[in-house]
Amino acid sequence: MIKGFPVGLLVIAVGMISQVGFLLNADVIEGQYLTLIGIVFGLSAGLLFIVYRRWRLFRKIHVFHNSNKLPWYKKPPNHYMVFALCILGGMVSVTLINNMPDTGDQRVEIYNVTGIGEQRVRYEVFKYLRLSNGLKTITYRPGDNQNFTLGEEVEVTIEKGLLGFSQVLDAKPTRRQW
Repeated sequence: MIKGFPVGLLVIAVGMISQVGFLLNADVIEGQYLTLIGIVFGLSAGLLFIVYRRWRLFRKIHVFHNSNKLPWYKKPPNHYMVFALCILGGMVSVTLINNMPDTGDQRVEIYNVTGIGEQRVRYEVFKYLRLSNGLKTITYRPGDNQNFTLGEEVEVTIEKGLLGFSQVLDAKPTRRQW
């Protein structure tokens, strides 16, 4: 039997990362890279936390150690939970840093709706659009009262984030002048 990281936890971690990555960065152009930056940031923060806890433990080492009588905040950390929370925190913090500040760098581009899809996150189903202008393809989660059809031309408002990743703010059908 191989000891190490359980495969079930790996499946749960991949599912968590893909669903949270979709919720946080579906409207971000090249949002998968922003998700990867958050994962690396979270893993490094988790590793630093584990090293710090290990250093504190060895600084106050005891010969006899009974972990059942210790309060919850003095027990050794659950490494899987620490890394899961650090990855989640890293993804959320990187997304907030990119999307919160208003950089003022907005532009409007014309795209065509090339696909309409759904992403299931736990018990909810989120609809999204695939928009393409011939050079690049982006995703956009429309609001509840927005309806689009395949092949429809839309005006997309894009704003550049603080970390350099652009975010789709709004999409409206184009008004044709006849």
